Amino acid sequence: MQRKETGGEEVPPVSLGAKLNYQFIGIEQCNSSDKPMEPIEILKQFNSCYVNIQAITQDENWLLLIADKKIDPEAATHLADVLHYLGEAMGCVEEIVEVKFNQELEV
Repeated sequence: MQRKETGGEEVPPVSLGAKLNYQFIGIEQCNSSDKPMEPIEILKQFNSCYVNIQAITQDENWLLLIADKKIDPEAATHLADVLHYLGEAMGCVEEIVEVKFNQELEV
């Protein structure tokens, strides 16, 4: 198994998925309060997820998993699809944030 050295601790590649799970748990915890998230908060969370997923797609261990055929090569396509659709969702939220921002400027 390929391992990546991080701060003196060896971390197996599957931990990349665990890291992503923690991101989603963080979003759930942010949204678990009675107070709904503002569109700008949603956009910031989406952006954070996008950056983290994009980092995984460029990670050496991720690329090795695919190259060594330890995981289905379709996984790269699926992750690219996730980035595409997350980007589309971000675009929709950005429109709301821009409208709200422009309305606040007019007041």
